[in-house]
Amino acid sequence: MTSWHPVTPEWVRAPAQLGDLHVLAFREYKDTGSAWHEAAGAAASWIRGGRSAPITFREDSPITLALAKAELFAAVTVDSEGMPPPPLEDICGRLGVAYRAPVATNPVWARGVEDVLRWLTADPIEQRKPPMDVPVRGADGAVPTAEQLYQQRLAEVPGRYRAPEQRRDVRQAVEVDVIRSQRLADRIAETLRSSRQRSA
Repeated sequence: MTSWHPVTPEWVRAPAQLGDLHVLAFREYKDTGSAWHEAAGAAASWIRGGRSAPITFREDSPITLALAKAELFAAVTVDSEGMPPPPLEDICGRLGVAYRAPVATNPVWARGVEDVLRWLTADPIEQRKPPMDVPVRGADGAVPTAEQLYQQRLAEVPGRYRAPEQRRDVRQAVEVDVIRSQRLADRIAETLRSSRQRSA
């Protein structure tokens, strides 16, 4: 990761999660060479203004929701092994964006792009989760304490966890979430520190 300054479009509903996914995908690719993680990182980087589109290599700016959907369908076109591909040119017309044919043709790469863009462009009603584990963060960007997360979970659906056993299960789940989130947040911080040192 270089010293570029990402700009996340306003239509992205989870900018902090996207930033975390970007760093974690980059780190996983560096550690394992995974094409899926490289592609997931490339999709996040494109959305955040750091590169050309990962499937079509389009250079349009700013990155609109319509462009992200068009790129998603381009990824689906590449990843449609054994099935008829979607009518990409027609889809681009309906979205009001210029048609660009897929340039990247690796199905594993396409799947990584597809998973990230499907998450980002999903209807909020779907409550789709990121395609990678990312830390739970509070409004201030820090990982919440177990007690803070416990109270938040109880408040999300008032009256849902009435029985002591239910509350115990929620408390145990949030304790696991906080430990996992802190490990992920530490990995992100270490990756960013290391990246800054290399680019200095």
